[in-house]
Amino acid sequence: MQQRGFTLIEIMIVVAILTVLGTLAISAYDGYIAESRIGTAMKDIRQAEVILTDLALDGELDAIEPTGYASTVLNVYQQDNSLVLAATLPTGATAWNDPWNNPYRYRRNVATNNGFITDSTGAVSNDRTRNNRPQSYDLYSDGPGSGTNDDIIRGCDGEFVGSAGGHTC
Repeated sequence: MQQRGFTLIEIMIVVAILTVLGTLAISAYDGYIAESRIGTAMKDIRQAEVILTDLALDGELDAIEPTGYASTVLNVYQQDNSLVLAATLPTGATAWNDPWNNPYRYRRNVATNNGFITDSTGAVSNDRTRNNRPQSYDLYSDGPGSGTNDDIIRGCDGEFVGSAGGHTC
């Protein structure tokens, strides 16, 4: 009686081919996951930008930014359907984390604006009858690594949101 089957060499070749295909598939999958995380961070930053701009235009941004924290990096938290800016997690708030589980960061740029709303001359004002514009601020995610080139940032006064490595104003 003759037995039919595969030789050990044939089985080893099939296993090697499946290993190579599996490695390629995992690499492609990891790339898609990384791209989707960057896209999610960009969307979150734009969403926070809309909320902060709305609060600034309503003259309420000073209510969520603690006094004495100009140029200090603050974390962005969610509380009562709004944002809270604080160095540590406030009572009753939840962390608004990026896809890498780090909190989003906020810093008011006092070099260009020393207040919450500035008028066309640069003077600080919450008077809605004047030509006010929201103050300048940095809003960013630390990104997947520890370097600054992989941070996801809001730059150029909101004209750019994306990877800091590809950012020029």
